Amino acid sequence: MNSTLNTFIASGNTPPWLPKDVAEGRRFAWWAQIMFLLAALIWFVVAIVEITLFAIDGGPGRLAFGIFGLFALIICFLSSIFLKKTVLDAIDQGRFHDAKNDSLVWIIIGFFGFALPSLLLILTHVKLGDALAQQAPAGYQPYAPGTVTAQAPGQPYVPPPVPPPVPPPAQAAAQHPQHPQHQPMARCKNCNVQYPMFMHSCPNCGAPKDQA
Repeated sequence: MNSTLNTFIASGNTPPWLPKDVAEGRRFAWWAQIMFLLAALIWFVVAIVEITLFAIDGGPGRLAFGIFGLFALIICFLSSIFLKKTVLDAIDQGRFHDAKNDSLVWIIIGFFGFALPSLLLILTHVKLGDALAQQAPAGYQPYAPGTVTAQAPGQPYVPPPVPPPVPPPAQAAAQHPQHPQHQPMARCKNCNVQYPMFMHSCPNCGAPKDQA
């Protein structure tokens, strides 16, 4: 029976690990759920009375108010159930930011519960906001919209051209041999040996170049 009831109504026991502000916000949200259920009961009684009086005395106003009472009854009852799932269960699971945002919806709907749930949920919203502000790192400030722009991708890196290797002098000489110039030669008339013209006598027999 207890587990079935906890499916629709959140437990009044606050988890001990919750921060102080969150625990207080959860208590306000739990009382807001109770106020939704109480408002649903009141609207049920109002709807039954108005419809009964309409059946006895007539009058379109009583019927309209009775129908509105039934409508408000359904809204308050469903709000108590979904308030548990979106706010109280989110707090128990550590999702404080989600609980804070979802509480805004039930603040508006809470006016069907004679504004009491709305006042309690406003306190829940404030307490959760204080807890989230305390958990933010010191000096943290989110970027303002439009201040962060995506950077264009840079040009791909192109390595500089590598010059062709310069061959060493020995290889350069081998690739481009220097051909010696042709020297004029003289022939010795005595021994018939050739020798360069700049020599004055034959290196073989010693005869002077003039007699060669």
